[in-house]
Amino acid sequence: MKLFFRTIGEGTPLIILHGLWGASENWLPIAHILENKFRVILPDARNHGQSPHDEEMNYEVMSNDIIELIEDLHLPVRPHIVGHSMGGKTVMALLLKKPELVNKAIIVDIAPVSYSQRDGGSHNRIIDFMANFDLSRFSSREEVKEAIRQHFKTERSQQLFLKNIKKTPSGFEWKINHRVVSKHFDEISGCPDNLPFATYGKEILFIKGEQSNLITGLDTLQKQFPAARLIELPRCGHWIHSEQPEKLAQAIKDFIFD
Repeated sequence: MKLFFRTIGEGTPLIILHGLWGASENWLPIAHILENKFRVILPDARNHGQSPHDEEMNYEVMSNDIIELIEDLHLPVRPHIVGHSMGGKTVMALLLKKPELVNKAIIVDIAPVSYSQRDGGSHNRIIDFMANFDLSRFSSREEVKEAIRQHFKTERSQQLFLKNIKKTPSGFEWKINHRVVSKHFDEISGCPDNLPFATYGKEILFIKGEQSNLITGLDTLQKQFPAARLIELPRCGHWIHSEQPEKLAQAIKDFIFD
């Protein structure tokens, strides 16, 4: 699949993959911090942002999308790669299939394990809301925003939905293919199929948010990634890129230039 992507800055290529419900634009603040050192490449995952929609959604096809992107870019050197959450698992699947395609790899707040519960119901709530919220009845973004406020009180939750709508000639629509996400959610929250059967021997950095419980320890990482390093960033949870952008950007630079 030909993914939509943004490119910012010049220098060594660095690909950053967003997580579920996200898009490349969420990582623009990080990209701008890094643009003086890297050519930052920000793709939208399939069924997200401005990339095409498709009925298939699992780590086999998502990692193939990134392999295709790397090959199409004809980069002068192997890119470094960063993946957050779903994007992190996509990176893991890619590394275990085509390790020779990338230089250094960084995984942000996700482990090579299955997460069987829908995050205490929050993912279920997002899917149900998107499936039942009739965007076509609104004529302005302000009306949509006000209606969303009635259901979700936090700014982060509201922004998740507002960044996932687009205006078309026929009215507002969701950018994200929530129907396919719902259909394949067990695969998305699960573990890439090849992870239990392969290992990646090169050094790789895992970054954990201090207040997140998605990485339980180094031992959960080293089964498939025996050279894994783990660091923890303070005063942030799963959304490290929005809560601690400067610290995350510095951690990325420190590992790559180590």
